[in-house]
Amino acid sequence: MANKKKGSNNKKKAKSQGRNHNATTVLSLKRLLTALKELDEKGKDAINKANKNCSGQINIGIALKHWRELPDVVLQAYKMLSDSAELIRATSTKYTLLSKISVEDGSKLCDELRQACELVSTSAFLLHQAEVGCARSTRYFIKQRAIAIVSAVTQLIESMQNLRGLEGNVGAQLTGVLWSACDEVPKLPRGNRACMRREIFKWVGECNETMEEFAELVKASESTAGDIDSEDTALKSSGSEGGNGWDDFCENVGTGENYTSDELPIVRASLAIIKCSRGILGLALKAYECAGNIEAAAEDTNEDNKLTYISKEDIPQIGAILQWMSNLQEISRLIGVGVTDLGCLMYPPLNFDLSEKSDAKVEKIIWSNTQIGEQLLAQKDYLLTAAHFIIDATPYDQSIAIPMSEEVKELSSKLLAAIETRAEEASQGISDLLNTR
Repeated sequence: MANKKKGSNNKKKAKSQGRNHNATTVLSLKRLLTALKELDEKGKDAINKANKNCSGQINIGIALKHWRELPDVVLQAYKMLSDSAELIRATSTKYTLLSKISVEDGSKLCDELRQACELVSTSAFLLHQAEVGCARSTRYFIKQRAIAIVSAVTQLIESMQNLRGLEGNVGAQLTGVLWSACDEVPKLPRGNRACMRREIFKWVGECNETMEEFAELVKASESTAGDIDSEDTALKSSGSEGGNGWDDFCENVGTGENYTSDELPIVRASLAIIKCSRGILGLALKAYECAGNIEAAAEDTNEDNKLTYISKEDIPQIGAILQWMSNLQEISRLIGVGVTDLGCLMYPPLNFDLSEKSDAKVEKIIWSNTQIGEQLLAQKDYLLTAAHFIIDATPYDQSIAIPMSEEVKELSSKLLAAIETRAEEASQGISDLLNTR
């Protein structure tokens, strides 16, 4: 009887020790997660320091050190991430199975999982070092992947520590989540070129989705706008006013499901601005290829503007070109985010209230003071800035020029004209509608 009691106590003690080891590991992983989340993917400190020492243009992007070819330290960081993810995937399976049998036995693999997570985090820390020269996009992708893996490991071990992972299929489900996080590692874009392009493709995709969504709304509204206007006229002519008219019912802003005939020109112009945004983002990709093709650049002198084309041996000028590319990526980011912000304001009925930045005491609302007008104006500025930035392509205090292809030059000119035209159409549409209110 005494031996049975002693054996039972030993099992309880072992189980308690296993849970304590799990708990200690969870605390370590949570500290690691906090450190990962605090990584400066935007490179604010490095950018501010560079701008203080810069007598020329203000840089808004992280200083890059590579484009197509990846330095050894970057290759090693990605290999460390891949190897660690494979180890975590394999170990997590054994950890879950052993924990189901004995929490103590499973906890013996905690150290192995923690060490692998530390290697995953180290790979992210390496690519965030300024001297490595990774872009904001590159930092972002590896940071998010590292967070996903470490977070999944933390949740799995924590579930065994509080015994929730032993209930039903909870442990298996959390292991599946961890597998998915690890399986995404081979799909991770690697290096500045791949990551910056992936980010722009994401913004282009958002442009396409926004255009498709609102094109359907415009199509539906075009088929009903005429009927609504006819009914509105009929109600007014029959004397149905004083609170019972169509305008009162709709509160002068439409039904909330479709656009009014007055709103349609504004939405069409806004969609055209989004189309221009997609065009500029595509243009940025082409400009990167021109700028990144440093090996093909030959030394020459342009007699018209006295700008010197660079060669790959001129390291300081290569640095200036890479900085130009980083700056263009940040301008493109403003465009990508701006498309999302503009899309949020395009749902019917359109909101023509004053923007938060406008003076609340203004006597008359003008188009640029409205929320949608302000966003359209901002998007126009982003697009024009990007187009001129690509056309000029003269970093490094105007001392060199990045040779752009004829295709890039032609597309830039067309987009510049389209941006101005579509922005004017949108502003005129808002002004016309405000004048009728």
